[in-house]
Amino acid sequence: IDNPRTGSWPIASKRSTEIKVSAELVRIAAPIELRTTDSENQLFISDALALIAEVNRGSIGVDIYLPTRISVSTLINLAKDPAELALNIRRPVPNHIDRFARRGTEFHLWVEKQFSDPQIFDEDIFETGVRSPQDLPLKELQEAWLASSWAKKSPVTGGVEVPFETVLGGVLVRGRIDAVYKDGDKYEVVDWKTGREKSGDDLEVAAIQLATYRLAYAKLHGIALENISAVFHYVGSNQSVRPTDLMTESQLISIVTGK
Repeated sequence: IDNPRTGSWPIASKRSTEIKVSAELVRIAAPIELRTTDSENQLFISDALALIAEVNRGSIGVDIYLPTRISVSTLINLAKDPAELALNIRRPVPNHIDRFARRGTEFHLWVEKQFSDPQIFDEDIFETGVRSPQDLPLKELQEAWLASSWAKKSPVTGGVEVPFETVLGGVLVRGRIDAVYKDGDKYEVVDWKTGREKSGDDLEVAAIQLATYRLAYAKLHGIALENISAVFHYVGSNQSVRPTDLMTESQLISIVTGK
């Protein structure tokens, strides 16, 4: 490999510091009398001791390789905190899908349905379980989107939930664009956001998503990059945010290669 993608683990970060502190507390604690008849406790303690031993060996360093296929969110995490991503790759933890993530998924499904069957406006059609009162804002999001200028526009043919794969620095990046609109010879990729608006450094990092979408769509359809803009539309506040100076292809590649 000409440009191997490696990282040392653990690298000093907030999470690695917390792990070391926890490990030290366990190390200095009073010895635990193991119950040899309790297989579950034995297994739990064995795993805990193995984790402590691995933390204590941290000074040796471990090479962490970036997968050859990643999602756009992984690309963003790589740019935001490489050490944190390396730790997650080394010790993957299942993602917890909270009610806000479920609401966002339901909203995206609903918007997609608007372009194929705009008569549907029933939040219960995407019901995945018993809805709590805290989840009711889904209907408000739907109403807010219908009142926005985007609901009155028609995406390009095939321009809703557009799947893509593009290669950056030898790594295949996969994603899905929420919607693509066209005005004359200009295109705009849109990402619906059901959470709070981002600004400053947070918006700059989040804009990596739009830069990747724009580049992927340009490659997919042979469109000049300068003819494609990108926007986050925050549904709840009905605000469309167009980050300036989106990353170019070479800048996105530098995130992957570290050069």
